[in-house]
Amino acid sequence: MSPRRRVVLLVAVGAAATAGTAVGVTLATRTHIAKSEQAGPRFFADPTASAKVSSDVREALKAWPSGTVRRLRIVGEQQPQSALVRFELGLALAFGGQGDAARRAWRDAERVEPDSPSAVRAEDALHPEAPPGKPPFVPTFTRPRGATEELLARGIAFQAALRPVSAERSFAAAAERDPTNAEAQVAAAVGRYDKDHPERAFSQLGPLVRRFPYAQTVRFHLGLLLIYLRQFPQARAELRLAIVEGARTRLAAEARVLLNASRKR
Repeated sequence: MSPRRRVVLLVAVGAAATAGTAVGVTLATRTHIAKSEQAGPRFFADPTASAKVSSDVREALKAWPSGTVRRLRIVGEQQPQSALVRFELGLALAFGGQGDAARRAWRDAERVEPDSPSAVRAEDALHPEAPPGKPPFVPTFTRPRGATEELLARGIAFQAALRPVSAERSFAAAAERDPTNAEAQVAAAVGRYDKDHPERAFSQLGPLVRRFPYAQTVRFHLGLLLIYLRQFPQARAELRLAIVEGARTRLAAEARVLLNASRKR
Protein backbone atom coordinates (compact mmCIF):
# COMPACT_ATOMS: atom_id res chain seq x y z
CA MET A 1 0.00 0.00 0.00
CA SER A 2 1.50 3.35 -1.04
CA PRO A 3 1.92 6.18 1.48
CA ARG A 4 -0.73 8.23 -0.27
CA ARG A 5 -3.26 5.50 0.38
CA ARG A 6 -2.57 5.29 4.09
CA VAL A 7 -3.93 7.27 6.97
CA VAL A 8 -2.40 6.95 10.37
CA LEU A 9 -4.88 7.06 13.20
CA LEU A 10 -2.97 8.37 16.16
CA VAL A 11 -4.27 6.78 19.33
CA ALA A 12 -3.20 8.46 22.55
CA VAL A 13 -1.63 6.14 25.10
CA GLY A 14 -3.72 5.85 28.24
CA ALA A 15 -1.36 8.09 30.12
CA ALA A 16 -1.76 6.85 33.70
CA ALA A 17 -5.23 7.67 34.79
CA THR A 18 -6.66 9.78 37.56
CA ALA A 19 -6.90 8.64 41.17
CA GLY A 20 -8.57 5.29 41.76
CA THR A 21 -8.44 4.20 38.12
CA ALA A 22 -6.45 1.17 37.00
CA VAL A 23 -3.68 1.94 34.54
CA GLY A 24 -2.85 -0.07 31.45
CA VAL A 25 -0.60 0.54 28.48
CA THR A 26 -1.68 -0.92 25.15
CA LEU A 27 1.04 -2.17 22.85
CA ALA A 28 -1.28 -2.60 19.92
CA THR A 29 -0.62 1.05 19.43
CA ARG A 30 -1.16 2.04 15.88
CA THR A 31 -3.70 1.28 13.20
CA HIS A 32 -3.12 1.85 9.51
CA ILE A 33 -6.42 2.02 7.70
CA ALA A 34 -6.68 2.14 3.96
CA LYS A 35 -8.60 5.08 2.60
CA SER A 36 -9.42 6.20 -0.87
CA GLU A 37 -7.42 9.21 -1.89
CA GLN A 38 -10.69 11.11 -2.19
CA ALA A 39 -11.51 10.57 1.49
CA GLY A 40 -8.75 12.91 2.60
CA PRO A 41 -7.19 13.48 6.01
CA ARG A 42 -9.42 13.61 9.05
CA PHE A 43 -9.64 16.31 11.68
CA PHE A 44 -8.05 15.63 15.07
CA ALA A 45 -9.49 17.85 17.77
CA ASP A 46 -7.02 19.79 19.88
CA PRO A 47 -8.46 21.48 22.99
CA THR A 48 -5.48 23.83 23.14
CA ALA A 49 -6.40 25.36 19.78
CA SER A 50 -8.82 28.26 19.60
CA ALA A 51 -12.30 27.78 18.19
CA LYS A 52 -11.37 29.92 15.18
CA VAL A 53 -8.27 27.90 14.36
CA SER A 54 -10.20 24.64 14.67
CA SER A 55 -12.96 26.01 12.44
CA ASP A 56 -10.47 27.23 9.82
CA VAL A 57 -8.73 23.87 9.75
CA ARG A 58 -12.03 22.03 9.38
CA GLU A 59 -12.99 24.26 6.46
CA ALA A 60 -9.63 23.67 4.80
CA LEU A 61 -10.04 19.91 5.11
CA LYS A 62 -13.40 20.12 3.38
CA ALA A 63 -11.62 21.40 0.27
CA TRP A 64 -9.86 18.06 -0.23
CA PRO A 65 -8.27 17.14 -2.56
CA SER A 66 -7.64 20.27 -4.59
CA GLY A 67 -7.55 23.10 -2.08
CA THR A 68 -6.71 21.69 1.32
CA VAL A 69 -2.93 22.14 1.33
CA ARG A 70 -3.14 25.67 -0.04
CA ARG A 71 -5.77 26.69 2.51
CA LEU A 72 -3.89 25.15 5.39
CA ARG A 73 -0.76 27.02 4.36
CA ILE A 74 -2.75 30.26 4.42
CA VAL A 75 -4.14 29.46 7.87
CA GLY A 76 -0.61 28.62 8.98
CA GLU A 77 0.62 32.05 7.91
CA GLN A 78 -2.20 33.62 9.88
CA GLN A 79 -1.60 31.37 12.91
CA PRO A 80 2.20 30.97 13.13
CA GLN A 81 2.07 29.44 16.64
CA SER A 82 -0.56 26.77 15.94
CA ALA A 83 0.58 23.16 16.11
CA LEU A 84 -2.86 21.98 14.99
CA VAL A 85 -2.53 23.72 11.62
CA ARG A 86 0.91 22.26 11.01
CA PHE A 87 -0.06 18.78 12.10
CA GLU A 88 -3.07 18.72 9.78
CA LEU A 89 -0.97 20.22 6.98
CA GLY A 90 1.44 17.34 7.45
CA LEU A 91 -1.41 14.84 7.15
CA ALA A 92 -2.65 16.51 3.97
CA LEU A 93 0.84 16.49 2.48
CA ALA A 94 1.29 12.83 3.43
CA PHE A 95 -2.01 11.98 1.77
CA GLY A 96 -0.75 13.74 -1.32
CA GLY A 97 2.42 11.67 -1.36
CA GLN A 98 4.71 14.50 -0.22
CA GLY A 99 6.44 12.67 2.58
CA ASP A 100 9.40 15.02 3.07
CA ALA A 101 7.16 18.09 3.19
CA ALA A 102 4.85 16.30 5.62
CA ARG A 103 7.73 15.59 7.97
CA ARG A 104 8.81 19.22 7.86
CA ALA A 105 5.29 20.30 8.78
CA TRP A 106 5.22 17.88 11.70
CA ARG A 107 8.60 19.15 12.91
CA ASP A 108 7.16 22.65 12.79
CA ALA A 109 4.16 21.51 14.85
CA GLU A 110 6.49 20.21 17.55
CA ARG A 111 8.52 23.40 17.50
CA VAL A 112 5.83 26.08 17.59
CA GLU A 113 3.56 24.60 20.26
CA PRO A 114 5.19 21.68 22.05
CA ASP A 115 2.70 21.63 24.93
CA SER A 116 -0.24 20.50 22.81
CA PRO A 117 -1.92 17.30 21.63
CA SER A 118 -1.11 18.23 18.03
CA ALA A 119 2.61 18.35 18.82
CA VAL A 120 2.38 14.92 20.46
CA ARG A 121 0.54 13.55 17.41
CA ALA A 122 3.14 15.11 15.13
CA GLU A 123 5.87 13.33 17.08
CA ASP A 124 3.89 10.11 16.69
CA ALA A 125 3.66 10.61 12.94
CA LEU A 126 7.42 11.12 12.78
CA HIS A 127 8.03 7.92 14.74
CA PRO A 128 5.48 5.39 13.46
CA GLU A 129 7.56 2.50 14.80
CA ALA A 130 7.04 3.56 18.43
CA PRO A 131 3.95 3.44 20.62
CA PRO A 132 2.01 6.69 20.28
CA GLY A 133 2.05 9.40 22.87
CA LYS A 134 4.55 9.85 25.67
CA PRO A 135 5.42 7.07 28.11
CA PRO A 136 3.05 7.48 31.05
CA PHE A 137 4.23 7.79 34.61
CA VAL A 138 2.35 5.12 36.57
CA PRO A 139 2.03 5.92 40.29
CA THR A 140 1.90 3.46 43.14
CA PHE A 141 -0.79 5.50 44.89
CA THR A 142 -4.45 5.61 43.94
CA ARG A 143 -5.23 8.82 45.80
CA PRO A 144 -2.62 11.53 46.25
CA ARG A 145 -1.62 12.42 49.78
CA GLY A 146 0.59 15.36 50.49
CA ALA A 147 2.05 18.06 48.28
CA THR A 148 4.49 15.82 46.39
CA GLU A 149 1.83 13.34 45.33
CA GLU A 150 -0.48 16.22 44.41
CA LEU A 151 2.19 17.48 42.01
CA LEU A 152 2.59 13.98 40.60
CA ALA A 153 -1.17 13.66 40.13
CA ARG A 154 -1.20 17.01 38.34
CA GLY A 155 1.53 15.80 36.02
CA ILE A 156 -0.40 12.60 35.34
CA ALA A 157 -3.47 14.66 34.42
CA PHE A 158 -1.39 16.76 32.04
CA GLN A 159 -0.04 13.59 30.44
CA ALA A 160 -3.57 12.29 29.95
CA ALA A 161 -4.46 15.59 28.27
CA LEU A 162 -1.41 15.29 25.97
CA ARG A 163 0.27 18.33 27.52
CA PRO A 164 3.84 17.01 27.84
CA VAL A 165 5.60 20.27 28.74
CA SER A 166 3.19 20.99 31.58
CA ALA A 167 3.50 17.38 32.75
CA GLU A 168 7.28 17.59 32.75
CA ARG A 169 7.16 20.78 34.82
CA SER A 170 4.85 19.24 37.41
CA PHE A 171 6.99 16.13 37.71
CA ALA A 172 10.16 18.23 37.99
CA ALA A 173 8.56 20.32 40.73
CA ALA A 174 7.71 17.15 42.66
CA ALA A 175 11.26 15.86 42.29
CA GLU A 176 12.72 19.16 43.44
CA ARG A 177 10.40 19.30 46.41
CA ASP A 178 11.22 15.78 47.61
CA PRO A 179 14.66 14.63 46.40
CA THR A 180 14.53 11.43 48.49
CA ASN A 181 11.20 10.30 46.99
CA ALA A 182 11.85 7.58 44.40
CA GLU A 183 8.49 8.08 42.68
CA ALA A 184 9.06 11.79 42.24
CA GLN A 185 12.54 11.23 40.81
CA VAL A 186 11.23 8.56 38.41
CA ALA A 187 8.37 10.78 37.29
CA ALA A 188 10.79 13.62 36.53
CA ALA A 189 12.86 11.28 34.38
CA VAL A 190 9.85 9.83 32.55
CA GLY A 191 8.51 13.33 31.89
CA ARG A 192 11.68 14.16 29.97
CA TYR A 193 11.18 11.40 27.39
CA ASP A 194 11.47 12.57 23.80
CA LYS A 195 11.32 10.22 20.84
CA ASP A 196 14.10 12.11 19.09
CA HIS A 197 16.21 12.17 22.24
CA PRO A 198 15.30 9.27 24.55
CA GLU A 199 18.58 9.81 26.37
CA ARG A 200 16.98 12.81 28.10
CA ALA A 201 14.96 10.34 30.17
CA PHE A 202 17.39 7.42 30.37
CA SER A 203 20.27 9.59 31.56
CA GLN A 204 18.21 10.38 34.65
CA LEU A 205 16.33 7.11 35.07
CA GLY A 206 19.29 4.75 34.75
CA PRO A 207 21.25 6.13 37.74
CA LEU A 208 18.16 5.76 39.91
CA VAL A 209 18.72 1.97 39.87
CA ARG A 210 21.79 2.52 42.05
CA ARG A 211 20.23 5.27 44.11
CA PHE A 212 17.02 3.34 44.84
CA PRO A 213 18.06 -0.31 44.34
CA TYR A 214 14.82 -1.77 45.72
CA ALA A 215 12.34 0.72 44.32
CA GLN A 216 9.85 -1.11 42.14
CA THR A 217 8.92 2.07 40.32
CA VAL A 218 12.44 2.40 38.89
CA ARG A 219 12.50 -1.06 37.34
CA PHE A 220 8.94 -0.79 36.10
CA HIS A 221 9.49 2.50 34.30
CA LEU A 222 12.80 1.35 32.86
CA GLY A 223 10.90 -1.55 31.32
CA LEU A 224 8.19 0.75 30.07
CA LEU A 225 10.60 3.18 28.40
CA LEU A 226 12.52 0.32 26.81
CA ILE A 227 9.26 -0.79 25.19
CA TYR A 228 9.07 2.62 23.55
CA LEU A 229 12.52 1.92 22.11
CA ARG A 230 11.32 -1.53 21.01
CA GLN A 231 14.04 -3.17 23.07
CA PHE A 232 11.70 -5.92 24.16
CA PRO A 233 14.09 -8.51 25.65
CA GLN A 234 15.69 -5.92 27.94
CA ALA A 235 12.27 -4.45 28.73
CA ARG A 236 10.98 -7.84 29.82
CA ALA A 237 14.02 -8.33 32.05
CA GLU A 238 13.37 -5.04 33.83
CA LEU A 239 9.66 -5.79 34.20
CA ARG A 240 10.42 -9.17 35.76
CA LEU A 241 12.76 -7.46 38.23
CA ALA A 242 9.96 -5.04 39.04
CA ILE A 243 7.64 -7.93 39.89
CA VAL A 244 10.30 -9.46 42.14
CA GLU A 245 10.26 -6.27 44.22
CA GLY A 246 6.60 -6.87 45.10
CA ALA A 247 4.37 -9.40 43.38
CA ARG A 248 1.06 -8.12 44.77
CA THR A 249 1.39 -4.42 44.04
CA ARG A 250 -0.32 -2.24 41.47
CA LEU A 251 2.91 -1.87 39.50
CA ALA A 252 3.42 -5.63 39.48
CA ALA A 253 -0.02 -6.06 37.93
CA GLU A 254 0.81 -3.48 35.27
CA ALA A 255 4.19 -5.13 34.67
CA ARG A 256 2.45 -8.43 33.96
CA VAL A 257 0.19 -6.71 31.44
CA LEU A 258 3.22 -5.29 29.66
CA LEU A 259 5.06 -8.60 29.79
CA ASN A 260 2.16 -10.42 28.17
CA ALA A 261 1.77 -7.75 25.51
CA SER A 262 5.49 -7.53 24.75
CA ARG A 263 5.74 -11.28 24.11
CA LYS A 264 3.55 -10.73 21.05
CA ARG A 265 5.94 -8.21 19.53
